[in-house]
Amino acid sequence: MYIKMLYRHVWLIGLSLLIILSLIALWEVSYDTCGEQIPILLSRALTSDPYRGLTLAFCLVAVASSLYLDSILLIAGFFGFFSAFLVSMFQTNAHNALILVSAGFIMYECYPQDSPLWKLQWWATTATGLICAGWLVYSVYGCDPVDYDCRLYYADTKVGDNCSAPPPESVQCSRCSWWYISEYVFFWSMYGLVYWIIPKELVWRDKVHLVENASKPAVKAPGSKLMF
Repeated sequence: MYIKMLYRHVWLIGLSLLIILSLIALWEVSYDTCGEQIPILLSRALTSDPYRGLTLAFCLVAVASSLYLDSILLIAGFFGFFSAFLVSMFQTNAHNALILVSAGFIMYECYPQDSPLWKLQWWATTATGLICAGWLVYSVYGCDPVDYDCRLYYADTKVGDNCSAPPPESVQCSRCSWWYISEYVFFWSMYGLVYWIIPKELVWRDKVHLVENASKPAVKAPGSKLMF
C-alpha cells in the first residue's frame, strides 16, 4: 500500500487532532486541579495520564514528519517537545527548559518570508507567547503559591482522604486562571506556523528515502535556514 497526500493537508489534520486532544485533557484535568472547569497550564494537562502517552505519540509523529523539511531546528524542536513530556513537570525544571528552547527553535525556523498572513500569524504568536511568559512569571512570584499536596495539606481533616477540598488561595491563583488561554493560543499557533514553510506541492508518503545520492542537489524548503 502506498499512501500519498499533500503534506500541508497532513499537517492541518495533525494540528486539528492536537487541539482536540488538548481540549479533552484540559476539560478533565482542570476540574481535578481547580474543582471547576477553568483554564490551567497546558503542560499540566498533557503530562497527566493517560494524556502524556498520547502527547508523546503525537510529538514522535511530528519529529518523523519534520524529516520531510530537511530542517535541523525543526527536528530538534519537536524532539525537544517529545523529551519535555517524558519528564515530570512537577518534580524538575527540565520540562520548562526543554519547552522554552524547543519553542525558540521552531519560532526561529518559521520566521516569515513574504506572505502578509504568515507575518501576521508569526507576530501574533510572538505576542501571545510574551503574554503567557508574563503570566507564568506572575503565577510564581505574584501568587507565591505554598507547597501543596492535598493529602498532606489536609492530613488532619476528613477531606484529606479524597482531596475534595479546594486548594489554598495562593495555589488556586497560580494553577487556575483565564490568562492560561494565552498559552493555548501560542502553542497551537506555533505548530500552525510550520504550515507556511511546507512547499505547496510537497507530498507526504509512507516511504521516505533518508539517504539521497550525493550527486543529487538538495531541495531547500522555503524559509528553512539550517539544512542537512
